[in-house]
Amino acid sequence: MSPLLRTRSNHHWPRQVAVACALAASLGAVAQPAAKITSNAPATDADVRPGERLSTWLLRQPEGTAAPGLAWRVPQERLAQQFLKNTLLVRIEAANRLAPRADQVERLKLITWLQGMPVTGRVALGVVDPRWLQAHPEEDPILSAGQQLVAPQPALKTIAVVRPNGELCNVAHEPGRSAWDYVTACGPVGSSDWAWVAQPDGRTARVGVAPWNSQPSDEPAPGAWIWAAPRDMTDLVAASEGIAKFLATQGPAPQGTDTATAASTAPVVASLPLETHAPAPAAASSTTVSVRPEPVPQYQAYRSSGNDWGETGLLQTPSARMGQAGDFRTSLTNVAPYSRFNFMFQPLDWLEAGFRYTSISNQVYAASTTGQSNKDKSIDLKVRLLSESAYVPEMALGFRDLGGTGLFSSEYLVANKRYGDFDFSLGIGWGYMGSSGNIRNPLLALSNRFRTRSGSSSTGGEANFGSFFRGPTAMFGGVAWRTPWEPLTVKLEYEGNDYQHEPQNNNLPQRSPFNIGLEYRYSKNVAFSAGFERGNRAMIGITLSTNVASLSAPKAADPPQPKFTPTAPVNPPGWASTAEEIQSRTEWTVQRIAPQGSNLHVWITESNTVYREARVQQIIAVLHRDAPASAKTFILHYNERGLAMHAQVVERAEWVAAHYQAQTPAERRAVSQRDYAPPQDNSEDRLIDLRTSNAASASANMPGALQFAEATMATWEHRPEKFTFGLTPSFSQILGGPDAFALYQLGVAATAEYRITQSTWVNAALNWRLIDNFDKFTYTAPSNLPRVRTFQREYVTTKRLTMPVFQLTHVGRLNEDQYYSVYGGALEPMFAGFGAEWLYRPWRSRFALGVDINHVQQRDFAQDFKLRDYKVNTGHATLYWDTGWNGVQARISVGQYLAGDRGVSIDISRTFDNGVTIGAYATKTNVSAAQFGEGSFDKGIFISVPFDALLPRSSKFSANFTWAPLVRDGGAKLGRINPLYEMTTARDPRAFNFAPPDDNKPKAGDNILDFGPAR
Repeated sequence: MSPLLRTRSNHHWPRQVAVACALAASLGAVAQPAAKITSNAPATDADVRPGERLSTWLLRQPEGTAAPGLAWRVPQERLAQQFLKNTLLVRIEAANRLAPRADQVERLKLITWLQGMPVTGRVALGVVDPRWLQAHPEEDPILSAGQQLVAPQPALKTIAVVRPNGELCNVAHEPGRSAWDYVTACGPVGSSDWAWVAQPDGRTARVGVAPWNSQPSDEPAPGAWIWAAPRDMTDLVAASEGIAKFLATQGPAPQGTDTATAASTAPVVASLPLETHAPAPAAASSTTVSVRPEPVPQYQAYRSSGNDWGETGLLQTPSARMGQAGDFRTSLTNVAPYSRFNFMFQPLDWLEAGFRYTSISNQVYAASTTGQSNKDKSIDLKVRLLSESAYVPEMALGFRDLGGTGLFSSEYLVANKRYGDFDFSLGIGWGYMGSSGNIRNPLLALSNRFRTRSGSSSTGGEANFGSFFRGPTAMFGGVAWRTPWEPLTVKLEYEGNDYQHEPQNNNLPQRSPFNIGLEYRYSKNVAFSAGFERGNRAMIGITLSTNVASLSAPKAADPPQPKFTPTAPVNPPGWASTAEEIQSRTEWTVQRIAPQGSNLHVWITESNTVYREARVQQIIAVLHRDAPASAKTFILHYNERGLAMHAQVVERAEWVAAHYQAQTPAERRAVSQRDYAPPQDNSEDRLIDLRTSNAASASANMPGALQFAEATMATWEHRPEKFTFGLTPSFSQILGGPDAFALYQLGVAATAEYRITQSTWVNAALNWRLIDNFDKFTYTAPSNLPRVRTFQREYVTTKRLTMPVFQLTHVGRLNEDQYYSVYGGALEPMFAGFGAEWLYRPWRSRFALGVDINHVQQRDFAQDFKLRDYKVNTGHATLYWDTGWNGVQARISVGQYLAGDRGVSIDISRTFDNGVTIGAYATKTNVSAAQFGEGSFDKGIFISVPFDALLPRSSKFSANFTWAPLVRDGGAKLGRINPLYEMTTARDPRAFNFAPPDDNKPKAGDNILDFGPAR
């Protein structure tokens, strides 16, 4: 049920009444056919024949039956649709009692009209071409007893606009017209903000029909319903989604024709013999009208655009606009003397954040040994406070240069209002953005402390809360115009900075506070910008953008899917061949395959990846193709390093049905429970071991042919490799340092692993630095703490061939939910030692708790087996929390760091449905900002993108990038490998949920109530 249908009242009697009514109606609907099942009336050729395909039925029908308005009605879906109908009636009736008496009569008409509409049980269909369906059996339903197929009228020519009183306004369909055109033809202009369109095929969509929200959309097809509640009828606006979805269950809208014509074009209903049908929806008689001769304005869609600072905005000024969750853009802009390299991302719909490097060409970097221009690092944050509506602007509160040195620190409050292709912004800025002081600080009405503002920080890195919203204040604003030429946007603004209070006394002449610019969108992901600012300087820029939440890549380089047939193989090829193909398709390791009665067990390891479910489907496809008919159930056991993590049960018949025919929502809901936590005692392993020994003794007395068949289906076990070795490219970079903006190295890494037992192994790595510019790397940062990280230059430049890791690890399981590990060796490039970790992680829990304790000693700069003198004990207690809200996860660690300081680390991230993760971290210890040095405390931003979302071939690995503005010694954690939390990700409640974004194409069996979400 949509949240738009939920009542705001704390009393739940409307829902209880709706449930009771729905149950009664459903029981009546279910009982009705059974009462007449004994009749012997003959079936006509149009009747549904149980067990036949939809494609077969369509081939028996007259031409024109295979149209988008064809309705597939399933009795099992009536309960949910009855509940929706009753909820709508109760909601509208409850609101009607509070409405003025003059409005109550009109609302009662709407209630009466809705009451007269049948509960159909309609389920969506995708493509209805019978030949296409025959080629795609997974989209071709097998029809069952009690189901109906209702063909649309032969000639659909009108659109039905539903008025607030339930009357239908039938408008003649004209190609190229929008929903706004049809709404305008039937009602007062400008009375509605949104129109909900229910297309004949059951898709629903919300469409803006006002100048502030209009944008291009799919045009309504003949037979569509349109519901557009006036904005002042807030209760009907709140119920609009539910009304539109219920209208979608009715099939095509009634046409505006006379009675005789309507009778001759009544829809054809095909069903099992003697099935009784609900009456067609009642509708007030309506004369067909035409849309107005002049189409309503066709406005361009709003498109987020970056300003010179990378924020969503105009040129120098920000706006209140936001992009979509997952938007990520990087831009390079120049307006002398400033060049800005911006990285902005949007983890949530209402939150924009990012960081930038600013190069000041007429200032020298004080710490530089190469004479490069001054560089400034900064972090930005913007939060949406209000969303735009008809009379309310979109409003946002933002902070610029929040976590840097504060050279350009600003706070601002800005509002935006759109009218057609024009988007207006108006805001008030403090700090750098308000330096002209063109208005009095309004907060002086509260206190005189808002009169003055402190200067920038020498160490930076901290938000100077004491200076927020203080000092000079200025108004700013502007407008962006989406021109008729789609790629071009024109921007005009008035900024609040007069450039006479620039950081470090670097004042600049300004001839005008007005700036003008253009943005040319070369493609969806590339934009060029140019402008004229300050009345005397040209601006140029380029922006690269994408949406990481929608990243996906067709797997053109993958092998084709295993050939599917609904029946089991006659001659199974043997488990060795099956295991080999599973491994080649998934990059997972198959340890054992063991039949046991009607169950087929498969043990899998090294399965830590993001897109697990896609690989599970590959495994089941291979097992179904190769397993004998006696295997009714496939059971997949997941373990890592000998630790049982997770198990899945797949009923073979259910999997075949899902791939052999389109399923109704009820059939999908009836799928058996698939997941369970493996027992701690490894009892399943012992059962298989017993099966193996029994099979070996029994087969010795069989004839040769039977021995071959038994051997083919006997337990197969993979002989593990003791030693593995691999070569991979290596790359690392250091950004924003005083020696050069970018220091880098490119090399080759050799990794090796030797397995002593399944749970005990040795990891080793060698890195050979081939190409770099480390000859420029001469700067070693100052430090007031033990140098646990600031010897970065010494570690990366001393030797070209280094050994970053050489570690012995042993892991174990204490009980069903507790794991441990002990380890020792060269744990990371800078430290060696030994330690232990304990993790409590209940299966499918959103919480986990871990503790690690380590004694380490600093390694020699050559990264060999030599050690330096510095030793320290370090460790943390860490709480892991999956909030269950928008994919947001949090980690909170408390403990002692490498420099001996003690404090807290917080890591907050969001993982989108396609597996891309964006996050930020910060550490604050008992070290003061002055003692920590530049940056004040440790912090950074990170992103992780699975290669499955980027590459044309499946890969279980991910690309990871972390940005930290500075490397300092305070708050430094040990960077060891093989942490237990990462090893046990299969126990996460979302472990098997990540997948490429849905293509949103209509599919047979889609639930109408969830079909085509609003955009």
